[in-house]
Amino acid sequence: MAFFEIGLLLVGGGAFRNHATDLGWLDGLAIILFIAGSWLNTGSEVQRNWWKQDAANKGKCYTGGLFRHSMHINYFGDVVLFSGWSLLTSNLWTLLLPFAMALMFAFLHIPALDAYLAGRYGHAFNEYAKQTKRLIPYVW
Repeated sequence: MAFFEIGLLLVGGGAFRNHATDLGWLDGLAIILFIAGSWLNTGSEVQRNWWKQDAANKGKCYTGGLFRHSMHINYFGDVVLFSGWSLLTSNLWTLLLPFAMALMFAFLHIPALDAYLAGRYGHAFNEYAKQTKRLIPYVW
């Protein structure tokens, strides 16, 4: 992750162009995306951690908090926050990074994790999966 963040900082800082770029509305959108994505990723993980600390929840499938909106809201947060980072670079080619992340989540990480969770939590996870979108809240 540090490789990506340092790379985006270099690109955004002008390491590959010979002129400064002015701040604009796209930068404001980028900052909003970065903050929202960070909140989705970190906030969801904090909520799950608090829930897991309660001994009464041991061995149960967590479906609350931000995870009620998307089964992998933390991954969605990563895509959103890296979209913000990428937009801040003023180089639209860097949007390939969050796009590639979304594809890897959709076709590699999520199917493998869902298979694991289905095996671990059985019926509870399968019911959760039937009623909750996988990555993008209320969409997919």
